[in-house]
Amino acid sequence: MYYRYPATDRSILPELWDKACMSDRFGASNRAQWSNRATMNVLILGDGTEERAWASWFSAHPQHHLEAVYPGFAGDDFAATHVAGDLDGALATAGIDLAVVGGPLAFRGEALRRAAAEGLAILCIHPPGADSEAYYQVALSRAETGAVVVPDLPLRLHPGVARLQEAIATGELGAVRGIRHECPANPADGELARTSFPRMVDVVRALLGEIEALTASGDPPGEHPDIELIVQLRGAQGRRAEVRIWTGHAEPARLSVNGSDGLLTLEYDPSFREPARLIHRAGPPGGEQIDDLGLWDSHAAIMETLLGCFESRGRQSPEGPRPNLSDGTRAMELSEAVVRSLRRGRTIDLHYEAISEDASFKSIMTSTGCMILMAALLILPLALAGPALGINWTIYLAYLIPPVLVLFVVFQVLRIGIRKDDGADRKQEGVPGD
Repeated sequence: MYYRYPATDRSILPELWDKACMSDRFGASNRAQWSNRATMNVLILGDGTEERAWASWFSAHPQHHLEAVYPGFAGDDFAATHVAGDLDGALATAGIDLAVVGGPLAFRGEALRRAAAEGLAILCIHPPGADSEAYYQVALSRAETGAVVVPDLPLRLHPGVARLQEAIATGELGAVRGIRHECPANPADGELARTSFPRMVDVVRALLGEIEALTASGDPPGEHPDIELIVQLRGAQGRRAEVRIWTGHAEPARLSVNGSDGLLTLEYDPSFREPARLIHRAGPPGGEQIDDLGLWDSHAAIMETLLGCFESRGRQSPEGPRPNLSDGTRAMELSEAVVRSLRRGRTIDLHYEAISEDASFKSIMTSTGCMILMAALLILPLALAGPALGINWTIYLAYLIPPVLVLFVVFQVLRIGIRKDDGADRKQEGVPGD
C-alpha cells in the first residue's frame, strides 16, 4: 500500500535522506517522506520514442516499477500500466519516486518545473524546451524542493568517450589539433540548433572544456536550419572543436580527436542499439586499429549517475557525478548562442556568472536602478515646469525621488531574504564578438 504525503522532498535512498536532513537546506518542518524501499516507482511523462525506450528499460528491470504514464503509449506493450488523465493527476500518483520528463518541447519545460516542485527525482529528456529557462528555474528552486535533476545526456558516459579523454590526457595522440563530432539528425526533430545540437555538444564540452566562443552556419541560412548545421567551437588555450549535424540518410555518428601523432575516432549508433567501435589511425595511410566496444546500456549509465547525485548530495560534495543540471544548462546556453550566431552572422563570445538568487537579485536591481534613473529624469523636469504653467501640485512629485532612492539603497545593502551564492552553479551568457 502507498501513502501520499503532502510535503515536497522524497528520496529513493533512505540512508541518504538522513544525511540530507543535516543540511540547512532541508530545515523546513513539513517534509515529504521518501520511499523506504529499494525499488523505484517511476512516472513517465510523454509518449515519444525516447520515453518508450525508458518505459521498456524500466519494465525489463524488476528492481524498478513503472507506476504510471501520461498521456500513455500506443499499442499493448504497457496496457497494464496506469494511464493518468492529465499532468496534475500524473504528479499526484501515490508513491512516485522518479519522473522521466519528456513529451513535446512546449510541454516538457512546464512538466519539468511541476515535477521539480514536487521534490521528485527527475530524468529530463534533453532539451527541456526551446531555451534554458526551465533549467534556470529548477536550479533556483531545488534548494527548497529537494529535487534532483539529471539530463538524459548519456554519451559522455560511454566507454569510448572515456578512452578519448584518456588519449587527450596522456598525450597519446600528440598535440591535439581539434575535436570533431558528426551526427545525422532525425528529420522529425525539426530545428537542428534547438533540438539536435544541445544533445551533441555536451560530449564536446566533456572533451574540450568550457566553450569560450562559437561561430555557426546553417543550410538554409538563417535562424532555423533544418538541412545542415556546422558550429565551430573555441575553448581555453585556443583548443578547437567542430559539431556537424545534418538530416538525410542514417549512418553512424563519429566523435574524433585529431592529434599530431594520430586520429582516434569513436563510431557509434546515436540510439545506442548497435555496438560501437573505436578506430585508431596513425602512421601511413591505411594503417588503422579497430576495437569493437560492443553494446552499451545508456539507460543504466544515466541511472547510475542519478544514484550518484543522491550520494553526492548526502555528502554535500561540491563536485557530483556528470552529467548534472549544470551540464544540461550549459548545453542549452550554447544552443541559444548558436541561434544568435545564425541570426547575426557573427562569432559569439561566451561569458560566465553564477546561477543563484544573489545573481538574479543583482540583475533585477540593475534593471530597477535604470528604471528609477529614467523616471527621475522624466519627473524632475515635469515637477519644475508645472508651477510655471500654473500646475502647482507637480512640485510634490519631486519629493518622491529621495525616498525611492533610499529604499533602493536599503535593498541593495541588506539584500533581505537573499541567500549567498555557494558557487555550485554558473550561468553563461553570450555577447557578440568582434
